[in-house]
Amino acid sequence: MYLYFGYLFVQLLILINKLSQENIPMSAMVFSVVVVFIWAFIPFIGYLLAKLFKAKGTASKYHLFSFGVAVGLIEYGLLYFDILSNTQNTITTILVFYVFFIIAYLSINKTEPVTTQKASR
Repeated sequence: MYLYFGYLFVQLLILINKLSQENIPMSAMVFSVVVVFIWAFIPFIGYLLAKLFKAKGTASKYHLFSFGVAVGLIEYGLLYFDILSNTQNTITTILVFYVFFIIAYLSINKTEPVTTQKASR
């Protein structure tokens, strides 16, 4: 869920920035927040699907949250700099879905080598 929370964090920041610049009724703001929660969950299904296929990737909650933030920022950058247009929201959602799918296979945590010390008598 940390991957989702990282991605959702960026999406909510973008939404809050957009809503603060416009005069919108409160009901439209609440609707927008609900839609962002649902729309941000769709790419996360890629991660869940990979785990369902027994993806062996391991990452800490901090790494997953960071990945979610990074993917959200990259997506926003692609839209902001018109590399992808706003009419291509479906394509960006599918791309993020695949990126989340791939993230499920990444192993980030380093395992410390086990050292054995002889007991001194």
